[in-house]
Amino acid sequence: MAMLSNEEINNIQRTANIVDIISSYIPLEKKGSNYFGICPFHDDHNPSMSVNEKKGIFTCFVCHKTGNVFSFVQDYENISFIDAVRSVAEKVGIELDVNFKTTSKYDRHYEAVDLANKFYQNNLKSASGKKAREYLIKRGINEEVIEEFGIGYAPSNYDTITKLLLNKNFDENILLETGIANRGNNLYDLFRNRITFPIHNANGKPIGFSARIYEDVDEAKYINTKETVIFKKGEILFNYHRAVNEARRLKYLVVVEGQMDAIRIYSVGIKNVVATMGTALTPDHVHLLKKLNVKIVLCMDNDSAGEKATLANGEALSKAGVDLSILRLSGAKDPDEYILRNSVEAYQDAINNAITFFDFKMNYLKKDKNLDKVDDVSTYINQVVAMLNKTNDEVLIDLTVNQLSEEYGIDKNILLNKIIKVEPVNIVKVEPQKKVRLQKRQKLCELLLYYMMNDIKYIKLYEQELSYVPDDTYIEIANDILAFYLKYNYISIADFITYEIDSNNYELVLSIIDNNAKVELSDNDYVGIIDKIKVIIDEVKINELKEKLKTISDINEKLKITDEIAKLKKRMCN
Repeated sequence: MAMLSNEEINNIQRTANIVDIISSYIPLEKKGSNYFGICPFHDDHNPSMSVNEKKGIFTCFVCHKTGNVFSFVQDYENISFIDAVRSVAEKVGIELDVNFKTTSKYDRHYEAVDLANKFYQNNLKSASGKKAREYLIKRGINEEVIEEFGIGYAPSNYDTITKLLLNKNFDENILLETGIANRGNNLYDLFRNRITFPIHNANGKPIGFSARIYEDVDEAKYINTKETVIFKKGEILFNYHRAVNEARRLKYLVVVEGQMDAIRIYSVGIKNVVATMGTALTPDHVHLLKKLNVKIVLCMDNDSAGEKATLANGEALSKAGVDLSILRLSGAKDPDEYILRNSVEAYQDAINNAITFFDFKMNYLKKDKNLDKVDDVSTYINQVVAMLNKTNDEVLIDLTVNQLSEEYGIDKNILLNKIIKVEPVNIVKVEPQKKVRLQKRQKLCELLLYYMMNDIKYIKLYEQELSYVPDDTYIEIANDILAFYLKYNYISIADFITYEIDSNNYELVLSIIDNNAKVELSDNDYVGIIDKIKVIIDEVKINELKEKLKTISDINEKLKITDEIAKLKKRMCN
């Protein structure tokens, strides 16, 4: 595992408090002996995720996602297990002097984009990149920002980067599949005579580019990497890998339209900012933003398209239950221009005074209406009332009704009656996923294994009284628990999850933990479980002996087997 031993991984896990780690992603509230929070792995609206600090595990009672601190970070951040270990280690201040390089079937794709990125960056510093660099400086993008964001320059030549990568033994298909090159009569560079902005995934790996013209030419302002095997436009937010920690610290994230806007905002000290790869947020973007569990400040461009994008994106985020504010700038077309014309302090003030999405929609509904006309006022009020019927926030309803009543001189009761008459929106309740009903033997075996994962004394009693599990599905897990105990001389359910990460039984281990998460461990109950399993073992043995009787003709052998069956039945009755 990337040259990191199980002992080192277990030490990280013991150092990390699972409540502290998970609460850095989602709010947790203590109830009884456990902590509870909104589960980020399904569309949760009521706290259904339980975190057991003592055992070091979490489980959701609705979607049944279960695991330890590494499992949570791995699934939350959508990263590899070893990257999750590294992330947790960093959070608890453990330095790891190990090689974390992991293999992927797309390693050469990542290497090609990385090499192209370095080439473009070096090229910006060359004589051929002088005009592009001057353009950036003129736009207020200094050397420090250029270095921070890895901004580069793609030369005007037909196939410079293509030849370079081919000479480095990259296959033509790699160049085509990463969008670095296109095919005409021959392979040629996609990006030519443009400033390049590398786009990174959540782990900080460059996976594509956005390339901008810097001269007054009749070409598209931006050309972006097409959809590739490593670059999924609908899943990526520009600057996310830099912004995520600051967003969690400050409890909000600014979402803007363009890369230049994000770069400008970040460069003046507001580092919790990302940019969309277009104006529309996809369901994957919304899910990514919701998982952050911070307020989203949506700041689209100050034009008609930006206003429509604000409405569409706001609806998507609001529907997903995201805490949302809207920032509409005045006197500038976008945040980049706003900051240059005013100041970073002015932009920060604008962020602090961002309005609610509901207020934005109320303002939006006033567009193109003459509110001195009765018909337009009536249309506007009916549209607002329709909005109110989509919320369960009684305070918002009361405040809005009072505002409309005072502003337009309408009887409050008339408005309230209109709200009552509108059909309420059906609220879809998330039902817990149905678990597969286990047979009696399976349930007993799972209980046995769950006890063994939690305490050495249950392992020792298992060895003394049983020594094996009467079900082929679970016998390997029992053996793995014993192997863990013999190797480390202790047992920890959280550490055992890590131990099984590469096992074929990993998902079954998590399922056993989830199925029994509410079980209170009891020595007497465990003895009862063992006794019941002994009965099952005896039943299996009796059936085997009965089948054997059918094949034996020797009377003495038959008497011997019959006697053994009688003893087993007697033991079962005691």
